[in-house]
Amino acid sequence: MIVAQHYELGERLGIGGEAHVFRARHLPTGVEVALRLSPSSGADDAPRSLRPIPEPHPGWARLLDRGIDESHGAYTVFELLRGETLGAMVARGPLAVDAWHLFVRQSLDAVEALHRAGWVHGDLNADNFLLHEGATWKLLDLPFHDTTPVEKRSPFFGSIYTMAPEQFGGHAPDIRSDLYALGCLYYAAASGIYPHAGGSEAEIAIGRLRFPPEPLHDLSTNLKPDEAAWVKHLLVINPANRPADVDAARQLLTRTAGPKPLPRPSSSD
Repeated sequence: MIVAQHYELGERLGIGGEAHVFRARHLPTGVEVALRLSPSSGADDAPRSLRPIPEPHPGWARLLDRGIDESHGAYTVFELLRGETLGAMVARGPLAVDAWHLFVRQSLDAVEALHRAGWVHGDLNADNFLLHEGATWKLLDLPFHDTTPVEKRSPFFGSIYTMAPEQFGGHAPDIRSDLYALGCLYYAAASGIYPHAGGSEAEIAIGRLRFPPEPLHDLSTNLKPDEAAWVKHLLVINPANRPADVDAARQLLTRTAGPKPLPRPSSSD
């Protein structure tokens, strides 16, 4: 299948919502790329789909092209990355401590750049982060890749394992919702399980709204106690009690290296 006259689709690499991601070949150059196709989006969505995007960041998958194909819907084209997602890694077990630190540092940088550009992600999950060539974590699915009009998107579009508690109440995600999702990923990356695993979506939601997760320092012997406590700060139920933004979260983590212990959030949070 040919999209936009220039891209020959190959194997399907993944599915996210109603979008499909394919390996594709740029016919004029022969270069392999990743192409995200949203069949449900058509020409009527073009003004929303093609709104301005921020300058690229080294922690994001690099956007190469986008547009509307009359036959196949909206498409976005980005660099074809080679590596493994966080989800695939965690399925085998927790990350080593150095790998965990690398993921935390680079994911914070990537998400902070997104926020500073005026975007909230709203669905940070383990399949959205890929370790490219063993060295650089890349955020794959960015909001400006999504061609679904915001007013048509359900507030429950996020991954159940990383969705912030306030989103269950129908609130639109914000910066602190993204921080909560990152906390879920840091917890899973350190322990091999999510903070509220549960046997069903309802069980996960109820657990997240009512109970704090099992202490991370009981599950991971690799992290310092203060690092585990820092993750807990990101996972408090009330968003007002989380760090205000990524910079505040980073500063809180940096202070764990000092002699003063990191204050632990109360269980009532």
